[in-house]
Amino acid sequence: MIRPATAEEIPGLVDIWLRASIRAHPFIPEAFWSSRAEAMAREHLPQAEEVAVLEVEGRVIGFAALNGDHLEALFIDPKVQSYGHGSRLMAHAMAGHERLTLCVYSRNVRAVSFYHRLGFRAVEERVEPLSGESETLMVWER
Repeated sequence: MIRPATAEEIPGLVDIWLRASIRAHPFIPEAFWSSRAEAMAREHLPQAEEVAVLEVEGRVIGFAALNGDHLEALFIDPKVQSYGHGSRLMAHAMAGHERLTLCVYSRNVRAVSFYHRLGFRAVEERVEPLSGESETLMVWER
């Protein structure tokens, strides 16, 4: 089931985000992600216009956060990745929009390929200021 997140679920969402970020970005030190966890819990998730969670058998296993037409975050618990859960969340997000944008670390080849398969195209390469890593701005239009 995909539904809106509750404020009480934010700590669990941050836990998913942290574990998934560390796994997906071995090119960024773990300490970077740990240092960003409080901002994720206190600012990014609470201030997102929409945070949708994917709940399976009573357990939240992933989430998508959007601000308008920009996907800020899509994360699935690493224990249950590669079972189509990210695609389910993206289908939900795409159903409610005519256009979506997102930024993804360019060296996260798995994620870049995932978004390409969903119909996103790369439009700009730039440096993400907090990490200093290259990121790709991608766009999808119905």
